[in-house]
Amino acid sequence: MGSEISVSAVLIEREDGTYRANCPEFDISAEGESSEEAFENLKSAVTRHVRGAGAGLRMSQVKCLKFKVPVD
Repeated sequence: MGSEISVSAVLIEREDGTYRANCPEFDISAEGESSEEAFENLKSAVTRHVRGAGAGLRMSQVKCLKFKVPVD
């Protein structure tokens, strides 16, 4: 088996019920009618990007944080 890298995926449901998936390490996004379709489309886009970049692959450092804000 070849080498692998780990990246992040953020899935956002839109008001119209479709989904947008983002990979912040490469600033790549994809869309789909379902969360599964958006995620698969994102995986394909990231795979193409990584294979195309070869040795010149550069990833942004990403820290994922979740926080609360008051809504009153």
